[in-house]
Amino acid sequence: MKIIRILGGMGVLLLGACSSSGSADYKALLDNPPKTYQSLSEAVKNEETFFVEVDDWETFGVRITDPAIQQGNSLNNFKIGRATLDADHRYWIHVSTLCYECLGFRKKVMPFNAYLFDPDYQQIDTFEGDVQGMGGGGGTFIVAAKSGDYYVLVAADNSRIAETFEGQVDLSTSGVPSVEAMDGGGSILYPVYPSPEGSLMLHVMTAEEE
Repeated sequence: MKIIRILGGMGVLLLGACSSSGSADYKALLDNPPKTYQSLSEAVKNEETFFVEVDDWETFGVRITDPAIQQGNSLNNFKIGRATLDADHRYWIHVSTLCYECLGFRKKVMPFNAYLFDPDYQQIDTFEGDVQGMGGGGGTFIVAAKSGDYYVLVAADNSRIAETFEGQVDLSTSGVPSVEAMDGGGSILYPVYPSPEGSLMLHVMTAEEE
């Protein structure tokens, strides 16, 4: 009975291990490309945005059917967030990238680049999303030069689609008693694949002056 319970627990952990890698999804994007822009400023001026209140956050997804930007040899889907900032105030703007299609040991996380634009659609900053295990992200501080809507364009970084990152699962917190009892638990490492699609969060927070 204990062996059955152990195998059952491991089966739950392995569920989804045969899902496709991000490279297969990227090939599907290239085979059927969506509306594509050649410049960031063109994309920001013409595409729809989602709104984020200051001192709040919004979740959003990037999919291979979303508009894309051609950046070098990489075609990158994107979404655009918008927040209304007050002049001469300091803000912390952060994007988190989360595990997407997370069952089993074949996780997907979307590496990204984020581009910040002012109310006049002038680019004022860039930051990268660092992948760490099943998540990651990046952010920047800004002092708003004028009041108005600021835009954060978050684009997948598909130049990294062939990479593999490392994540781990803690068996001691698996919730399966027979697995937790195995040598007192422990961790199992698994590959995390860059994906052209992702689940993300955009935070816009007021920040204390330094």
